[in-house]
Amino acid sequence: MKKTILLCLAVLTAAPAAFATQVGVTIAQMDDVFLSRLRGYVIEQSKQYPDMKLQFEDAQGAVDKQLSQVQSFISAKVDVIIVNPVDTQGTKNITEAARKAKIPLIYLNRMPGDSTMGNGISYIGSDEIEAGRLQMTYLADLVKDRPSVNVAIMKGLLSNDATRFRTQGAKEVIAQHPNMHVIVEDTAKWMREEGLNLMNNWILAGEKIDILSANADEMAIGAAMAIKSNGLKVGKDILVGGTDGGPNGLQAIKTGMLTVTVFQDAKSQAYGAVDMAEQAAKGKAIKDINFIPFQLVTPENYQQFMTR
Repeated sequence: MKKTILLCLAVLTAAPAAFATQVGVTIAQMDDVFLSRLRGYVIEQSKQYPDMKLQFEDAQGAVDKQLSQVQSFISAKVDVIIVNPVDTQGTKNITEAARKAKIPLIYLNRMPGDSTMGNGISYIGSDEIEAGRLQMTYLADLVKDRPSVNVAIMKGLLSNDATRFRTQGAKEVIAQHPNMHVIVEDTAKWMREEGLNLMNNWILAGEKIDILSANADEMAIGAAMAIKSNGLKVGKDILVGGTDGGPNGLQAIKTGMLTVTVFQDAKSQAYGAVDMAEQAAKGKAIKDINFIPFQLVTPENYQQFMTR
């Protein structure tokens, strides 16, 4: 009898099996340079939580595909969903599906324009208007003594609020300077090759551009390549501003291909999203909105961002 009692006690006091935290992550477009870095940082930070299991999906720029991926996460009963939205004006169905399933949803990097945060829905990223303001304030100061300055604006995907707000921030600053005028603007879809082609077209069309303001570094670098191939010089003939401040952008600052960029802290955004997911999975309260500040990057200070 004594042995039997001891055996029962051993069974009753055995450690419970560990349950993994399942997190479904859908990225708008994994071949995007910035978003690829963001994904890498999500993976990196998840290693801090041994019980966390990530399932990644690539929406490939398709709103319907991303919604389907979220619905699959819900069917699989994941604990938390992280979404980097394809279209910031096309998230309503995603938000409603997560709320109905009572699964915490964290929007990462791109803040929805058609979904209200709170009630199980959160956002971590940056205030996109500030990026445009920082970039253009720096560029405007460089040309403040010129009687007339022509500005070209190179936009990201028109479906993204980042495009709209970064452009809005730049235009707010331009409006404060009577000598500055936007003469042309168009999308290069966040891509370097598109930026090269668009800038080349503008130059060949005879546009007299003094400042090129791009919503992202990759487009700005493409534009700088077009400027160089047409016998012009960045910083002398045309000032070029980018946004994101990733490795490519910082290298471009170092080599003089960019005049200025704005550092978007992909690491803090991704790490923060993972931390929020862990907290939400354990039933802890998390912020509805968590802004990670942008920072200006110039030829004078770019080195301090090289290791970030």
